[in-house]
Amino acid sequence: MDSKNEKTIQSTILSPNDDLSKIMNLSFEFWHNNYQDSFINYPLVWKKALESDSEIMKKVKTWEKNSIQSTGIIMEEFFEMWSYAIRKSTFEQAKKSIQDWKGFWKNATDEQFSICGEILQMIEKYWVDIQSKNIE
Repeated sequence: MDSKNEKTIQSTILSPNDDLSKIMNLSFEFWHNNYQDSFINYPLVWKKALESDSEIMKKVKTWEKNSIQSTGIIMEEFFEMWSYAIRKSTFEQAKKSIQDWKGFWKNATDEQFSICGEILQMIEKYWVDIQSKNIE
């Protein structure tokens, strides 16, 4: 992908009116605002969700079947990138941090990035469910 297409995808996907940008803003608020002061290991939580939640596993398997590129690598890069980004002090800084991951933008399509956003929402639901079970 050339740098012109890369910039177009970055700016389109992360525009304020884009659904994915809205999902990521909600995700930022969820993880950053609720767990900023905790020592939560985001990648470990997310990995556990990816390996144990049947809905998430089904979504990933469907994606893998329909994808030409390596789904695992794209998803791993996305969650690594997001675990750094949500530690920023504002969503705008988090978005900027994501846009700076040039390697990811070279390899991921907008559809893949969108699916990562969907899975991120599923992981948040998984985490809330786990936390409520721990309280009970």
